Amino acid sequence: MHTGHRQRLKNRFLNEGLGSFEDHEVLELLLYYAIPQGDTNPLAHRLIEKFSTLNSVFNASIQELCTVDGVREHTATLIKLIPHISQFYTSLLVRDKKTLQNSQDAGLFVCSTIGCLKNEVFGVICLDAQRRVLAFELLEQGTVSRADVHPRKVIECALRHNAESVILAHNHPAATAYASEEDRLLTNSLCPLLEGIGIRVIDHIIAASPEIFVSMANSGLMPN
Repeated sequence: MHTGHRQRLKNRFLNEGLGSFEDHEVLELLLYYAIPQGDTNPLAHRLIEKFSTLNSVFNASIQELCTVDGVREHTATLIKLIPHISQFYTSLLVRDKKTLQNSQDAGLFVCSTIGCLKNEVFGVICLDAQRRVLAFELLEQGTVSRADVHPRKVIECALRHNAESVILAHNHPAATAYASEEDRLLTNSLCPLLEGIGIRVIDHIIAASPEIFVSMANSGLMPN
């Protein structure tokens, strides 16, 4: 029974991605590769119950993870690999000096990095004068529906990487492909702060899925 369930969950991921998965299902699938036999669903639920959110599970320490019944060092290490691999993957894109010449380039870049995340995050893409990516930093991580953004962190990030321009980026885990009023207010507040120190805000990209995004510049929603 468990073998059939495992294969169905794997096939669902291969056919649909993670967009329709619940938090515990993401963990359940991941745990297959640490626990080769048996039902990982109860353990996935215990992890969510212990840490409240999937994001908190990934951010927990090895020691904290091992306090959950059924989690040993091997399993905890696999869980901890996930955020580090994600960050490393982003660093590879940056290392290759990817160039974002237009909103399509930026949208695909953002979708590939944060479009599949289950919790809302906010980041800043720092660009040089040729629009090559200098860095992509995730500055805030929130619940399933909100990430609070501190303007000071955005400014510090842009200055730290000596950015000529920046692209703001966040995701909508609920797959809503539009800019909310809150998104517009945030953009309107950050743009003058950054431009006041000589750093242009080119766009604000909202990733609704690994393939779908909204460009506030293309939608005519960036402040003049």
